[in-house]
Amino acid sequence: MTRPRTRLRFGQKAIVPIREYNPLPKSYGEGVLGIVVQRIRQTRGSRIEGNFDAHSWALLKRSIAYYAKIVITNESGNAMSLSLPRFEARRSGGGVGNVSLLGGELSGCPESPSPDSFDHKGARWVTCKFWVSTPSYPLREIYYMTPPYGKNAQHPNDPAPSFNQYYDLGAIIWH
Repeated sequence: MTRPRTRLRFGQKAIVPIREYNPLPKSYGEGVLGIVVQRIRQTRGSRIEGNFDAHSWALLKRSIAYYAKIVITNESGNAMSLSLPRFEARRSGGGVGNVSLLGGELSGCPESPSPDSFDHKGARWVTCKFWVSTPSYPLREIYYMTPPYGKNAQHPNDPAPSFNQYYDLGAIIWH
C-alpha cells in the first residue's frame, strides 16, 4: 500500500485500500485500488458549462479551469461499486484555490461513475476531475483525500465505522 503523505510524480501509480459504507444493504465494500493521476492541464474558465448567474460567469471568465484524467484499477479483484474517490487540486505547498464551484461541466473532462463491470482484477475506470482558480493562484498538485488518507465524509445517520481512528493519516500527493 502507498504510505500516507507520499509524494508521487504525475503518471505514477498509488496502491490504496478502500472501504466504503453502502447504506443499502448496510454493508462495507472493500478492496484495493490502483490510482494514476495524469498531469494537470488547464483551459479558460469560460469553457465551463452550467447554469450560473451573471456574477459567477464574470468570475469564470477571469479564472482558469484545471483538470486531470484519473485512471483507477481494481487491484484486489473484489466486486466493487464505488463513489468517485475524493481528490483536491491545490497550489504548490498545499494552499487551496480561491474559487469554489458548485456544479458545471467541462467539455473534454467527463466525470464518470464507477463502471458496472468493476468487479474483477484489472478492471479499469477512467474519469476526470476539474477545479477552478484565478491566474494568481495556480493549482499544481492533486491530493487524494479518501479515507484512510483523508477524513471520513459520511451521512450523519450512518453509523460511525469502528476503524474511525485510522482516518486522516495524510493525503497522497501527485505533483
